[in-house]
Amino acid sequence: MNQNPSARQLRDLPPRNINLFTKATVLFGGFMQQFGWIFFCMGSLFSWIFIPMSTVRYWFEFGKEWQQVPGKIISAEPTNSSVNEQPVYQYLQSFEVNGQRYTGKSFSVGPEYQGGEEVTIEYDANNPSDSHVEGARRAVFPAFVLFVLIFPIVGGVFIFIAIRQNLKAIKLLEIGEFTRGTMCSKEATNSTVTINNQRYPVFKYSFEFQAGGRTHSAICKTHQAWLVEDEEREIILYDKYNPDYNVVFDAAGNMPEITEAGLLATPGIGKVVYLILPMVGIGMNLFFLFFPLNLMG
Repeated sequence: MNQNPSARQLRDLPPRNINLFTKATVLFGGFMQQFGWIFFCMGSLFSWIFIPMSTVRYWFEFGKEWQQVPGKIISAEPTNSSVNEQPVYQYLQSFEVNGQRYTGKSFSVGPEYQGGEEVTIEYDANNPSDSHVEGARRAVFPAFVLFVLIFPIVGGVFIFIAIRQNLKAIKLLEIGEFTRGTMCSKEATNSTVTINNQRYPVFKYSFEFQAGGRTHSAICKTHQAWLVEDEEREIILYDKYNPDYNVVFDAAGNMPEITEAGLLATPGIGKVVYLILPMVGIGMNLFFLFFPLNLMG
């Protein structure tokens, strides 16, 4: 039988011992957190794939001594990539330096050579294997693919904001005093949350509660209005030494249930779903950091 929300009483006095799994599910819980990890994971994947295949990889080269020599286009083939809906072509060039023959790859958007043409080759005098056709690109994509970084950056901002809020919630789960507050205002914000093609407006709530003989305010923003409007007086956790440091319990992301005995319940194993995206995001970036892709051959 589900407990009546209004009947919940947190009788477990602070300081409370919050286990690691509970902390993890609270830390990575909440819509903003999960939304941020989706952006971060997808953006990171695209960044690790496309940026190493762009001219950005050559921005931090030093000590190159470029020289020119006559050469020849051996082959010209379209790649599986395109820029502005035009196919990117790959050229295999051949040239000779000090009696030794070298080959290299160059790229262009659209076909510029058919194969067999005489061209000017630019090569590094210290490493003739590093070469390209004069006027052609050394990589599949131009530097503008850096725009893909906007996705992990935006995701990272959402994650950072959510983690700060959730760390506060975890701290107050440990040391917070239990009380209830009365809603004194509800304001519409300019934000909405879309879930399954349904848009939910984000509201800003203000609750008043008594602590230390004074009236204090607890502020929260949420699109889950039903969670903070289902009781006449909502649960507030606050620091007794600084009551303005507080959290509206039901508005915080993925807070543990309060049992009929007045204790904080350990989350069920199903809550591990909130840890999947963070583990994927962190693991994927560590993998590519130590084992980078080399799609250019």
